[in-house]
Amino acid sequence: MNALKNFWRANPVGCALIVIGALVAVRIAMVVATPLEIGPDEAQYWRWSRTLDFGYYSKPPMIAWAIAVSTSIFGDSEWAIRLLSPVLHGLAAFFLFLLGRKAFDSRIGAWAAAIYLLMPGIFLSSAIMSTDAVLLPASAAALYFLWCFRDSPTYRNAILAGACIGLAMLGKYAALYLYGGAALAALVDRDMRKALLSPAGGALVIASLAVLGPNLWWNVANDFATVGHTADNANLAAANPNPLNALDFLADQSAVFGPVLLLLLLAGFAFVVGRKDKWTSTRELWLVCFVAPPLLVIMGQEIISRAHANWAASAYPGACVLVACWIDRVFGRPSGRLKVGPFIKGGIALNLFIGILFSVMWVLPSLADATGASNAMKGVRGWKQTVAEVSARANGINASAIMTDDRELWHAIDYYGRDMEMLPVRQWQRGATPHSHAEEAGPLQAGDDTRLMIVSSNEGLRPIIRQDFTSIEELGYLTIPLGPTRVRKLKLYVASGYKPAERTAEFEARFAVTPSEP
Repeated sequence: MNALKNFWRANPVGCALIVIGALVAVRIAMVVATPLEIGPDEAQYWRWSRTLDFGYYSKPPMIAWAIAVSTSIFGDSEWAIRLLSPVLHGLAAFFLFLLGRKAFDSRIGAWAAAIYLLMPGIFLSSAIMSTDAVLLPASAAALYFLWCFRDSPTYRNAILAGACIGLAMLGKYAALYLYGGAALAALVDRDMRKALLSPAGGALVIASLAVLGPNLWWNVANDFATVGHTADNANLAAANPNPLNALDFLADQSAVFGPVLLLLLLAGFAFVVGRKDKWTSTRELWLVCFVAPPLLVIMGQEIISRAHANWAASAYPGACVLVACWIDRVFGRPSGRLKVGPFIKGGIALNLFIGILFSVMWVLPSLADATGASNAMKGVRGWKQTVAEVSARANGINASAIMTDDRELWHAIDYYGRDMEMLPVRQWQRGATPHSHAEEAGPLQAGDDTRLMIVSSNEGLRPIIRQDFTSIEELGYLTIPLGPTRVRKLKLYVASGYKPAERTAEFEARFAVTPSEP
């Protein structure tokens, strides 16, 4: 133990790298060992990675570029698609260690890295390939270099900070909060304001736009497809404000950050302003500028319409350092240690327990089945069997093509059917224009509708689909088990004569309240 403490005192950066690297290695082993399949979103990102571009229908390009790197080396297997996710999250943890170390000290940096790696949301995100895996490392790096720039507004620090912000934007447009956070920090922090208003501040903005520029140009050339999809996701047209939804938001965030640490984060906000220790409170307030806006905006989104749990993920790199500072303060005072220390230790231990339990179930899904937790894994099970049986049924009726009414099913067939002798797979278009990558990439072609097998997973859409064909007959159901109590139930049809009904106002009014399936 003394040798470890001595190594930490002598080389904290090396010690942090070893610990982070060890956990990354364990998570890579978990990615390789799991029998669970990739989900439809991962299959979509894989499809994008086959054709590299500066943008895609619903996301910026970084996720596709990352998958292209790993699959070009290791092939197109599920683990190869996910391989870089734990590595990138390890990189994020290291940048948070550096940020905590530079803004405070090595101990706070170590706490920050530990909190990040033990977040329940990061345990999950390290096991799949998602846009958070490319957003959060770039965001953590951006925060670190922004702090370096605040302390020393050189052109080097400005360019590094700007480039990392641009990279974060190429990962996910939620990185916009970095721009807002920097502007807010400039309002409340004199050193940040002086740095941003210096000539190097202009270099920071130029560097971020230079990195982001190709994606902006891609959006211009493609009718702002990604930007438009991001706006559609907000679903403000269906606004139905309900203040009680704030409780749902907090429940979701407790699942991402950990219930005890979320309480500590929220409680800590009240004690930043007015603290006598100006050196520390200045640093805490700087971090708050990057943490509070995403939480408040997404909570507002949840109250007004809807929000997914990970939409506020960009708040958590800064939150890890902020909470690390508060933990260090508590453990640094004897009275605080007695009153709050066990509470904090319990919160971190709870996160670790949740993470270990998840990891074991991810590698051994049978344990999830036995404990009734398999419902959480339904999105990554049964796709290979689904595709095989859909193909067999289509060949069995001599179908001319296969059509799905669900983008997730289309992407699953696209990935798991890549090595099968699949018939052409198309995607039915609900509206007058495409509203998903599947609809863009898989429209019906001439001759597909001579004997088309329709695979439907959405009961509410079936009456509308019937309006688009001159002939359609039921073929029964296809049922795929997803665990002890869950199944994927698909209805099959054979159809011909594709003549899509015009999506007029009268048509939309007719199907605004979907009739029951005849």
